[in-house]
Parts: sequence; C-alpha cells; structure tokens
Amino acid sequence: MNIYKAHFIHPYTQVPMIVYFNQSDRHVTFEKDNEVLGLLFKLEKNLAEDKQFQNDIDQMTMNMCKTQYPVDTFNDVFAFLEVLGVDKDDITFKQIYVH
Repeated sequence: MNIYKAHFIHPYTQVPMIVYFNQSDRHVTFEKDNEVLGLLFKLEKNLAEDKQFQNDIDQMTMNMCKTQYPVDTFNDVFAFLEVLGVDKDDITFKQIYVH
C-alpha cells in the first residue's frame, strides 16, 4: 500500500489540514491537523477556551473529512488541490509506511 501525506493550511477556512493520497486505492482523504491546532491553542489561550471557534472549525471541515475523493495520479491530486486553492508549490508529500 502506497500512502502519501502532506500538511497545508486550507486557503478559505485557514484550518490546518492533512491530505492523504492512497496511491494503491487511488483516492485522497483529508483530516484536521490536530497537532498544529493543539499548538495554536497553547499559544492563543483565548482560542482554546472559545467553544464557538472550535465548533466552527469542526463544521468547516466535517464534510471534507468524511469523503474519499477519487484520483488516479499525483497530477490529479495536485489538480484537485488547486481547485481548492492550494498551490502545488506550497505542498510536499512524504510517503508514510503502514504495517
């Protein structure tokens, strides 16, 4: 199984995201980058206490993170991300190993 991972900031919601490309199954999935969000909450204490802000983040990413998007190649992945407003030059995929 060939899986690749990259981090980016969603250009419209400003939410830190992770994109996974499963080259074997030919699809892309997304999730919130909770590690980066945790760091932001530590730096900005008022954000960590703002339940409305946290709910807004969940609402903005919910549908995006529940869906697998079909793609065939890395070129398709980059084309899909560019539709979302993510510049191809601003994202770097690294292969991850799953046991």
